[in-house]
Amino acid sequence: MAGFKSFAEVAEVEIESGLTGIVGPNGCGKSNVVEGLRWVMGESSARQMRGGEMDDVIFAGTDQRPARNLAEITLKLDNSKRNAPAEFNNDDELEITRKIERGKGSSYYVNAKPARARDVQLLFADTATGARSSGIVSQGRIGAIVGAKPVDRRALLEEAANIRGLHARRHEAELRLRGAETNLERLDDVIAGLVEQRDSLKKQARQAARYRSVADRIRQAEAQLLFARWANAQNDLANAEADFNQAKLLVATRTEDAAKIATTRSELAAQLPPLREAEAARAAEYQRLAIGHDELDREEARLKDALSQLDARQTQINADITRENGLREDAKIAIESLASETETLQQQIDEAAPRREAAHAELEIARADANTAEAALADASALLRSAATSRNGLTTRLNDLLARRETASRNLADLSLDTLSTQSKVSKTGLIEAEADFTNARKMLEQAEDTLGDAQTLADTTKADERETEAHITRIQAEIDALEYLLADNGDNEDTPIVDQLSVEEGMETALAAYLADELTAPADAGTHSYWREGMAHGDLTPPDGTLPLGDFVSGSNALSVALAGVGVVEDEATAESIQPSLRPGQAVTTKNGHLWRWDGFVRHASQNDRSAERIRQRRRLDALEKDAVKAGKDAQKMVEKTAAAQQAFDANRAAVQDARQKSIASEQRFGEARRHAESDALKLAAGEERATELAAILDTLVADIKVCEMQLVELGDESMLAKQETTCRATAEHARQRLSEAMQADTRLEEILRSAGERLTTSSAEQTAWQGRLDGAASRVAELETRFESGKLEQQRLLQMPGDIEKRRLEMGDLLEAANDARQEASDLLVKAESQLSEVETAQRIAEGALGEARETQIRTEGAQERGKGLLQDLKDRIHEKLDCTPDQIAEIANVESADALPPVAALDDKVQRLLRERDNIGPVNLRAEVEMEDVASRIASMEAESEDLLAAIAKLRAAISQLNREGRERLLASFAEVNGHFKELFKKLFGGGTAELQLTEADDPLEAGLEIMASPPGKRLQSLSLLSGGEQALTALAIIFAVFLTNPAPICVLDEVDAPLDDSNVARFCDLLRDIVGKTDTRFLVITHHRMTMARMDRLFGITMEQRGLSKLVSVDLQAAERMRDSAVA
Repeated sequence: MAGFKSFAEVAEVEIESGLTGIVGPNGCGKSNVVEGLRWVMGESSARQMRGGEMDDVIFAGTDQRPARNLAEITLKLDNSKRNAPAEFNNDDELEITRKIERGKGSSYYVNAKPARARDVQLLFADTATGARSSGIVSQGRIGAIVGAKPVDRRALLEEAANIRGLHARRHEAELRLRGAETNLERLDDVIAGLVEQRDSLKKQARQAARYRSVADRIRQAEAQLLFARWANAQNDLANAEADFNQAKLLVATRTEDAAKIATTRSELAAQLPPLREAEAARAAEYQRLAIGHDELDREEARLKDALSQLDARQTQINADITRENGLREDAKIAIESLASETETLQQQIDEAAPRREAAHAELEIARADANTAEAALADASALLRSAATSRNGLTTRLNDLLARRETASRNLADLSLDTLSTQSKVSKTGLIEAEADFTNARKMLEQAEDTLGDAQTLADTTKADERETEAHITRIQAEIDALEYLLADNGDNEDTPIVDQLSVEEGMETALAAYLADELTAPADAGTHSYWREGMAHGDLTPPDGTLPLGDFVSGSNALSVALAGVGVVEDEATAESIQPSLRPGQAVTTKNGHLWRWDGFVRHASQNDRSAERIRQRRRLDALEKDAVKAGKDAQKMVEKTAAAQQAFDANRAAVQDARQKSIASEQRFGEARRHAESDALKLAAGEERATELAAILDTLVADIKVCEMQLVELGDESMLAKQETTCRATAEHARQRLSEAMQADTRLEEILRSAGERLTTSSAEQTAWQGRLDGAASRVAELETRFESGKLEQQRLLQMPGDIEKRRLEMGDLLEAANDARQEASDLLVKAESQLSEVETAQRIAEGALGEARETQIRTEGAQERGKGLLQDLKDRIHEKLDCTPDQIAEIANVESADALPPVAALDDKVQRLLRERDNIGPVNLRAEVEMEDVASRIASMEAESEDLLAAIAKLRAAISQLNREGRERLLASFAEVNGHFKELFKKLFGGGTAELQLTEADDPLEAGLEIMASPPGKRLQSLSLLSGGEQALTALAIIFAVFLTNPAPICVLDEVDAPLDDSNVARFCDLLRDIVGKTDTRFLVITHHRMTMARMDRLFGITMEQRGLSKLVSVDLQAAERMRDSAVA
């Protein structure tokens, strides 16, 4: 890795076979190695990388190192067994590389070829690894297993079954299926839209033809309008050119007059600057003299202030002289006192120096004697300790050898090889029986599942029939409700209409309704507004001859017998027409389709909306539906009973399958347990025999070592003489140390006296020098002050003479100021006279220039008219080219006229164009490419219908693939569950030294949706859920299930991030033994991050992470096995 998090430089970690450890202090970057593995395996969440965004994994820099813009990690994999996906399976070694550049995202490479993140994730998922697999275990991972729901724990079984990649492929297939179905729906919508678009384009094509006709007429009308405007514009341009030529002559005349006046003004203006300069010079001279006169007053005031300040300064100098003389006297007194103190200190130093030399000599003698005594004491103590250490070591070694001999003898006796041999034979017999039971249980399960499939098919069929019957009943009932609602609507009549009481033969409803019409809605015998009275006599009234009596086809009420007595029914209209003239009063003729001819000459042809006839048909339909509803209800009851029976049979078969599955799982578990017991007993027997041989050899070695140790103890003598000698040397050394301490104290006191006197002597000399400097400085300052006082007296005399000079200069300045004022006034008068003459000439010049301006405006105006005429002609020319794509010479041909004089006025032509434009606008938006687009749309419809058929085929294939993936996943998950459960039980006993544990599938019948419950019973406790165990027990149990998954589907690499942190020493030892056992059984390579000394000692090799600079990790390594081999070779 390079540039990843705290690893700024290239770091290489070789994860070899066995146990590889990573150690280091907290915060040094150990976990960054684990996160690097997860990152290169395809981790896409920045939060899982402990960052806010993925760019945070790039080295961010330190105080001494700049930040990097690129991070890269390469993982080398052994592919000699060709286990990789097909696209990567051509090489013996795979290099998976992930790079990230700041602000640009990640990129993946497999053997230097670009790859997708999805491809890399599937590559690791197929080998039971990956960024979020159970192969990367931390304390947080263990806590997540403990606190997870059973459904979430199912991921462990999925990894054991190696179907994580299967899940990813199924999810991808489901996404593709949903995408295909969505695309199919969208395609259908698009096809429907295109069909509507094709129909719309047909209408647009007809509008386009009409639009082209109007456009041709508009072109001719616009040509005539533009031709008339072109002729008018040419006439206007000729008139404008004549006006412009006349204006040019007027401008030339007035320009000459204005030039003469301008010459006169220039001559007068040239005379003004000298006059202005003369007037300004005299005014400046006058101003200068006035300022000088005022300056004399200010100079006099400054003189008075200077005299006052000089008096004050002289007074201060006298005071300073007096102060400095006092300081000189103080300095003389201090110098005399310091000289006396210096003489006294020198005398003290002369007296103490010889005494200090004598004390120092005595100190050196005492130090030499003390060193000699200490050396003798050290030699005596070393001899005594060596003898005691030798005796204690030999005694301890003898006791240890005796204990080891006793332990070896006891272990040899406890092996019980005969018992182990018998147990191994019994286990093999149990294994054979368990395998037979498992085979029979699997056959029973397959038979039960076949029966369940048939029952499922029957139940589904009966349920479908039941739903169809219920739907049929619902449709009948809906029609009944609708008919009852329609028949109940009787307008304003609250009574039951007579039509609802009648029974009319089929085909005669219209004939009856044609004769009685709305009178059929009246009730029988009683009503609020109208009704039919029963019991009326009809006399001898009969239907017309040659007709069928209408009353014979109507029954249900006698109230209509009189009304229908004279009504007959014929087959066709011609017959009715021939009969009508012979009809008697009260007689009428009608037909089945609703025509009516009465005796009074009234004729009414059939109506399509005869409500009474429709009501009769609705009533007949309602009666038929009610009969159908009764029959359908009976059929539905039979179908419910049939469905219930089928469901009951299905439930019974499902229970049988569940029972058979439980028996199969139980027999499989017993078979696995028996197999493990048989293997374990065989291993125990072999290990016992090997252990017996080892113990016999160990006993022989121990007996020889005990004899050697006893002989060495006898050879050691008595230590009492060495103890007496050590006591004598200790007393001598103590006396020498006391004498040395006294000599050191005396030497220190004299040294302090000499040091103190010398320091004061140096200080006194410095003070004398300082006071002498002050004395000399005071004398020089007094001389300087006296000099300054004399200078002040001279300055006072000079200032007292200056007021007379100032008054004399003031008088002279007044005379000069008066003469300068007269000269300034004379120059000003000359300047005013010249400026008046110039003003009169400028007025005349302005009048001449005004006339010239008016002439020029006229010229510009006429020139503008000329230019506008030209511009109008050019605009018309451009518009003619734009509208008609021709020149003005060709427009007469398009307009179909010979000259502009033959055209109507421009206003009339413009009205014609506007009328045609409104006619075109009324047509509305027109698609002139409708025919072309219609053909294109038809082609697209055909293409999309072909795509729709392809999508239907693809959807069918995807559904079949998903079904196959689900079936394969269930089979592999059930197979792995039994194996993981067996490994879990065995590992639990090893980690806890006993107890029992098991896994259970819960919450769903489908293994792919079921949850995984962990039940455990540590030694001395009852069987209970994982969440009810203590913290340490939970951690060991979670480790057992994780390693059970490994033994079922060993991953090529396992990362354990401080999982031993919550374990005590005994549990850490079991944990390390378990790791060593798994290394021996599988090819898994372990990377263990730890702080525990016992775990470090059990590693095959160690990598150390250091952080010599803050924020910068460095990797060092040591091979512990190689170190042990070097040590053994050195000892040999």
